[in-house]
Amino acid sequence: MNLRSVRTWYRHHRRRLRRFVYHDLLHADDPPHPLALGMAVGIFVAFTPTVGVQMLVAGFLSWLLRANKAVSVAVVWISNPGTMVPIYWYCYRVGCGVLTLDPIGQHWWNDLATPPDGWWPAVRFYWARFIEIAGPLWLGGFVVGFVCAWVTYYLVYHSISFYRRRRRALPETD
Repeated sequence: MNLRSVRTWYRHHRRRLRRFVYHDLLHADDPPHPLALGMAVGIFVAFTPTVGVQMLVAGFLSWLLRANKAVSVAVVWISNPGTMVPIYWYCYRVGCGVLTLDPIGQHWWNDLATPPDGWWPAVRFYWARFIEIAGPLWLGGFVVGFVCAWVTYYLVYHSISFYRRRRRALPETD
C-alpha cells in the first residue's frame, strides 16, 4: 500500500465520519435523548464480548430503551477485528483488577499451544481455559462499557442540544 492510497483511504473515511456526525446525527429528526442513548447503547455493547451478535444485541437494547437503533447499530462497529484485541485485553485486565485476580501470563499461552491428545480431552481443555478468562472479561466489559456509555451519553446529549440551540438562534438565510 503506497502513501497515496493511504491518503485516499483516510480522506474517504474522514468524509464518511463527518457526514455521519453532521448530517445523520445532528440533523436527525429524533430529539437529543434517543440519539445520545443510541450512541451510549452502541458503545456499551461494543465493549461486551458478544462478537458476532453485537448488532443484534444493540438493536434489541435500543428497541427496549427506545433509543435510536440506527445509531446504536452503527456505533457497535467500534469493536471490529482490528480493535477487538486491545479492547478485550483492557476489559479483561479491568475485570481481573475488580476481582483481584492475577491476569494470565506467558505460561497460560504456552499451555494453550499444547492441548492433550484426543478430541474430548482437547475440548475439555480449551473449555477450561475459556472459563478462566470469561468471568473477568465479561465483568471488565460491563464496567468499561458502562463507564464509556455514561460519558458518551452525557457528551453526545449536550453536544447535540448545544448545536441545535445555536443553529436555531442563527438568522435564516435565503
